[in-house]
Amino acid sequence: MVDKNLPEPQAALPPLRPEPEKPKRQIGQWFLLAAAVIALAAAVVFVVLRIIDPPPSPQANNVQRNEAPGLDGVIAENMPPEQLLLGDCLRGFATPLDPQTVVTCDSSHNAQLIGSFELEGAPEAPYPGADQLLTQSEDLCKSVSLDPSAGIDSTWTYHFSRPSKATWEKGDRVVSCFLSLTDGNVRSSLLPASDDAGSPTPSPSKDNA
Repeated sequence: MVDKNLPEPQAALPPLRPEPEKPKRQIGQWFLLAAAVIALAAAVVFVVLRIIDPPPSPQANNVQRNEAPGLDGVIAENMPPEQLLLGDCLRGFATPLDPQTVVTCDSSHNAQLIGSFELEGAPEAPYPGADQLLTQSEDLCKSVSLDPSAGIDSTWTYHFSRPSKATWEKGDRVVSCFLSLTDGNVRSSLLPASDDAGSPTPSPSKDNA
């Protein structure tokens, strides 16, 4: 006798399959590729903008000279040493490497640029050494002809700028010669009138201004 309450047989279910993992590695590669494309596009845009609208090139600090100085005699202030002219009279001079105050030579000053020389030496010539340049610079500066009426005495000191090893290797061959007072000021040029870039030379006189 068959029991009618038995459950009907069911078809066998297929075995469960594990869910495939997400391709994490592939996603990471796509991310890196997208970042590289964005960076490349930004670089291209940057280059194009630089070509179309280049940044302003740095300009030298050119100090303008006052062609009509006032009663103070100031022609220019904070003048870079490389912009000085032969015969320039300088107020408040301390060292040849400082920016200078250029004044008329008939106004109070304590130094003057009396000479400038170009040393011999090819661009590839080796640096001759500090001692040799010092001796050569001193000889050149002391060879400058001065106004006999200027009254040069022991109160005056020679100063000169000369190439360093670093500037020599960049092609610098310039020696600049200065004479400065140890104390006090003068109101005249040290150079003969034909060599003076400033105003006519009055009779020499010292002051303590």
